[in-house]
Amino acid sequence: MKSSVENGYWNSGYADMPLIYNQDDIEFRDLFDRYLSPGGSCFEVGCYPGNYLIYLSKRFGYQVNGIDTAPYVLTRLPGHLKSHGATIGNCYQGDFLSFKSNEFYDVVCSFGFVEHFLHFEEVIRKHAQLVRPGGTLIISCPNFKGIQYILHRLLDPINLRRHVLRAMNLRLWRHVLEQSGMEILHQDYYRTADFWVDTQHSEYLARRAIYSVKWATTQIDRRVNWPNPLLSPYMISFSRKIGTEAHENSSHR
Repeated sequence: MKSSVENGYWNSGYADMPLIYNQDDIEFRDLFDRYLSPGGSCFEVGCYPGNYLIYLSKRFGYQVNGIDTAPYVLTRLPGHLKSHGATIGNCYQGDFLSFKSNEFYDVVCSFGFVEHFLHFEEVIRKHAQLVRPGGTLIISCPNFKGIQYILHRLLDPINLRRHVLRAMNLRLWRHVLEQSGMEILHQDYYRTADFWVDTQHSEYLARRAIYSVKWATTQIDRRVNWPNPLLSPYMISFSRKIGTEAHENSSHR
């Protein structure tokens, strides 16, 4: 499975990243409260640095599991999870598309993963395969279309090339998910406006432009609640695996 990003990019970026957990940095908390039930097991795809796992374990009592290509998922992540009181299951290092498991999970999630793969449909199907009947699948990614595309093309072009824009399509997500036995619970853009870059600029004018755009979108986001395809920073889907098995039969119980 070909990704638009080489693993070395992530590993080098993570090498010097401090592991800091701040609940206020966790997006989608309102949707988690609306669509998730307490208790059971959770599996995050692309789980490093683990802050979503910490939040989901602390908030909903999940036993948390995950996979990532970064070696730090084995050396640093367990201690980070444990230090914040998360209930830990298994952490795996490896390629998700080659991952084989006999276990199924009450919640399977990824936050900014599927949009890095050219054949993202197969990646979504692989997510769905891990969900226990009656369980919930959460998929989210940034929205780099609409006005966001123009902004990233001008101010963040290197990062833009690391993303597969075709994967940022809620209609295609719905099609793949429904074919995979999932029932859509919620699917939409998230928040009104925001902007960030993943490229460090040395030019003063570029830095000023990024600051100005960030300031303007923050002001809009504070005053308006209008999820939209033009400026919303994220897109997200919650779906449920069609089936009758209750989550009381979670894999860790």
